[in-house]
Amino acid sequence: MPRRTLVASPKGIEKAKYALVRKNWTQQALADDIQVASWATISKFFNGIPISYTIFTEICTMLELDWQDIALSSNLGSLESKDQKINPLAQLWEKLQSLGSPTEKMGLVLVKEETLGWGWEPNSRYEKSVSIGSFIRFEIDFDTPGYLLVIQKDTSEQVWCFCPSCFATQSHLNTGKTTLPQPGSPITSFPIEGTPGKEVVLAILTEVMPTLNWWTAENTNPLKLTENHLDQLIDFINENKNCRVLYTEYEIK
Repeated sequence: MPRRTLVASPKGIEKAKYALVRKNWTQQALADDIQVASWATISKFFNGIPISYTIFTEICTMLELDWQDIALSSNLGSLESKDQKINPLAQLWEKLQSLGSPTEKMGLVLVKEETLGWGWEPNSRYEKSVSIGSFIRFEIDFDTPGYLLVIQKDTSEQVWCFCPSCFATQSHLNTGKTTLPQPGSPITSFPIEGTPGKEVVLAILTEVMPTLNWWTAENTNPLKLTENHLDQLIDFINENKNCRVLYTEYEIK
């Protein structure tokens, strides 16, 4: 399902800025204190750059504004011509992704046939597109230790937890590079399957073990996440200021 976006009109931006003054807020406070979205997303809103429909309307709600008065009029016509029902899981994913930032510190490494064992040399860059039938590993290179949660939204819009799982038996990581599957996993690489399209991998690194009742046992298969799972995860991130939320996107072709 394509992501729906809205853009604030020049007059809408002025109204939003006035609403900030009236509430004695700053754009930074809207991101850090009110936590309606990440600073990068708030900045896009106030600079007339498209952001997701869900976050756009939520920002307007927090500012006590009618989003239809703020959005560029050309956006409204395209939205009115479409079915307004939004997949709840997709809506929550957009909100979750808006709490993070894109990163080049993680991504796909294409695995060649001769490197299917564990003694392999990583590539110098991460792949932005991979073909169905190829094999990959997912590499993460963080400079701080912590508990790692890795979730993926695949091309069919389903969301899966890959760390912790049987492919990531160590969910607490030190600094430096780690790869999924980790050594000791049932497989040494992931086959690219399914249908063409965009996939997103989101990583959450936290100093404390996540207090999630669905925190997957490390010896289980990847958990398919529901709206309730994502709702709990969003609450956990908002309640823990030291969480780092990063994501990367790539194409399956």
